[in-house]
Amino acid sequence: MRPINILSVCGSGTVSSAMLTSKLTDILEENGYEVEATEVAPGGVELAVQTANYDLIAYTSPVEDSFGLPLLNATGFLVGINEDEFIEELMEVVRNLKL
Repeated sequence: MRPINILSVCGSGTVSSAMLTSKLTDILEENGYEVEATEVAPGGVELAVQTANYDLIAYTSPVEDSFGLPLLNATGFLVGINEDEFIEELMEVVRNLKL
């Protein structure tokens, strides 16, 4: 099984996206998955999806286009609001990936 490749997006592409990546990795590893992730600002999404194959985009700052990938609004998850619902959505997306 290959790792799940996540594009993590926040306003500056640094702090919040790194925190989001850490939380996503913890959840997915607890469920038996490996994770590879890249953190970017919204302006870097298009270039990122052109240069690598991602399985999903998790964001805390708006993303203009999904580029054909599942988009997960992770703002609440990052700050501890509706975490269970987000995790259910995340796991549903992951179960539908061809790993």
